[in-house]
Amino acid sequence: MTSARSKRPQHAMARKIVAFALAFMAPIAAAESDPPASQPTEAPKAATTADARTGPLVNAPSQRQPAAAPEAALPDATEIEISRRFNDLRRELLDGRAKTVDWWLAATAIFLTLSGIIAVIAGYLGFKRFREIETEARGNVESSRIHAEEARNLVVEIKTRRDEAVSLLKGLTAEDVHDDPDQARKAAESVQSDPTASPLDQAVADAVRLQQRGNIEEAIEKWRAIAVVSEMADKEFSAQAWFSVGYLSQEHKEGIPETAIDAYDKALQLNPDFSEAYNNRGNAKSSLGRHEEAIADYDAALQLKPEDAEVYNNRGVAKKNLGRHEEAIADYDAALQLKPEDAEVYNNRGVANDNFGRHMEAIADYDTAIKLDKDYAKAYNNRGNTKNSLGRHEEALADYDEALRLKPDYAEVYYNRGVTNVLLNRVDEARRDYETVISLARNAGDEALANDAERALKALSGEQAP
Repeated sequence: MTSARSKRPQHAMARKIVAFALAFMAPIAAAESDPPASQPTEAPKAATTADARTGPLVNAPSQRQPAAAPEAALPDATEIEISRRFNDLRRELLDGRAKTVDWWLAATAIFLTLSGIIAVIAGYLGFKRFREIETEARGNVESSRIHAEEARNLVVEIKTRRDEAVSLLKGLTAEDVHDDPDQARKAAESVQSDPTASPLDQAVADAVRLQQRGNIEEAIEKWRAIAVVSEMADKEFSAQAWFSVGYLSQEHKEGIPETAIDAYDKALQLNPDFSEAYNNRGNAKSSLGRHEEAIADYDAALQLKPEDAEVYNNRGVAKKNLGRHEEAIADYDAALQLKPEDAEVYNNRGVANDNFGRHMEAIADYDTAIKLDKDYAKAYNNRGNTKNSLGRHEEALADYDEALRLKPDYAEVYYNRGVTNVLLNRVDEARRDYETVISLARNAGDEALANDAERALKALSGEQAP
């Protein structure tokens, strides 16, 4: 469209130029066809001569004079017409140029206006998007800050838990694992899941895991390795590891007291103030019948920790085994003052009172032990023994039955019930009890009790012989 429009003015302009050129050239061509301006001057002269000769032609020049006036005025009119047409042409040219300039100016103005509008719209959209991006960025920054804060809190929490776990493991022994298995398991899991935990902490966690899985031999070797490795760097920690070796050897490895005593010796060499090691070594020595040595260890433990009810109870047992019943009862009394709800101490004091001939006091102690721990099969067994000593055989049988209900593989109770059935002349029941004792005792490795049951069974068979 634009090219078609632009061509039309160009064609009109060309036609005007051609017309102007023709108009300009026509007068010139006419002038060139007439005689030169000097010829009219000569003509009258010729005419005059002719007139002189002819006579009638004297007035000829005067007759041609009117035609000379238009010839003289023609250049002025032509110039005016040329000027007028030139001016018109120039005006048209200028007007055309002005229109063209106006059109370009208008187009430029429209373009600039449209460009400005587009720029404004683009700027608005850009600004709007910028605000959206800014809002998103602020949200992301805030979210990042929250996540960073959560991460910091998590790191602090992990570090706190790790420190707590390491602290627990540092003072942890195999006996603690037995007494509080849940706490030990949590501490071990915390250390095992911590990639920054030291190899020594990881080794303790492995020992805990092995012990709780029942892999006692492997747990002992793990504790032994920990003890050897840490001996030069941390004597107290090494002592705890040797203590764990002793505890597992004594309590879980088929009760090997000699190995336990050696481990406790090493623990006490590294840490002479280890009261628990003195107490456990005393128990190991007492199980070997070395009661005087055991009492010396209990004394050392009480000097370091004078308010340990367990040590008073253990020392009372050693004194009872030596026949020092009054001293044993005194130790049990001290243990109960420190720990008045300890069923085991009441039971042990009952045994001492029974051995000392104080059967009624013994029964009272057993009653208290059973009241504190209704599942205390040992107290039922001991109370049955005391009632047997008092001739209360039926009541004794009831206590034995309750003990066996709580602990069906309690070989010693079967033996005591067999004795009571013999006293009540219930031979068949007694025979079944002794046969059960032999089976259970042999399976448990208690040959002494099995031999006692065999002798009792033979004696029973001899009484029935004709």
